[in-house]
Amino acid sequence: MKNSPILLFLLLTIIANSQEFYHVQGTEKILTSKDSIQPYLKNVKNNYNKTSVEKYGYIANSVSYNLGETFKRNDSTITWVQLSLDLQKVDYKRERVFELENKMLPKIELLTLEGNKIDNKSIQGEVTFINLWFVNCAPCLKEIPKLNEIRKEFVEEVKFIAVTFDPKEKVLEFIKKEPFDFQIAYNQMDLLKEGFKVTSYPKILIVDKTGKISLISNGIKEYDSETENVKHSVEEIEELLRDLVAK
Repeated sequence: MKNSPILLFLLLTIIANSQEFYHVQGTEKILTSKDSIQPYLKNVKNNYNKTSVEKYGYIANSVSYNLGETFKRNDSTITWVQLSLDLQKVDYKRERVFELENKMLPKIELLTLEGNKIDNKSIQGEVTFINLWFVNCAPCLKEIPKLNEIRKEFVEEVKFIAVTFDPKEKVLEFIKKEPFDFQIAYNQMDLLKEGFKVTSYPKILIVDKTGKISLISNGIKEYDSETENVKHSVEEIEELLRDLVAK
């Protein structure tokens, strides 16, 4: 029993000096634990769907992995990790509104329910979140609570504007029953059809401080596995807003 502390010390020393690593095959990425593989897979999927869907015409539904060969290097054990993407062909007609991404916001001259006038000059120097919607649009109404949550988080730093072709009376009647915390501009059919060239709703446009449209989206994802490639999660939108506000 006298040797027990010595044996324990030696065992702890061996564990401390011996490490396991997981090398993602075909990349330079090395993970320091098996538990870190799943979060890495999620990042791979999200990054692919952000950057490669339009280029390749496929969306990643999921990313799985298999552990490959294990080998020793010095005091470490390295295991190859082989990734596999479950891809789905994307067949969708890209609307002309998406041609505006990374371009300057078209000319706007808006009048809100409160009687405020908003134009390009009045939003210059501020990050602006524009939601395109209408009262009888079920997907539009479904995401309003999430839009209100985003506004609550960024109300001090971002302008929030909702634009609709509905008349003032119809919008006022709607918001009596369903709070929508954005500044709402009404009677904007010409802007929506000719300026933004929108053919389906909802749409989200995020404009940076210079007036350039940084993001155009078909709305907010309801769940992570949703395969609509031009929708975005609340987390993705909030991350972009933070980046634009910080610039």
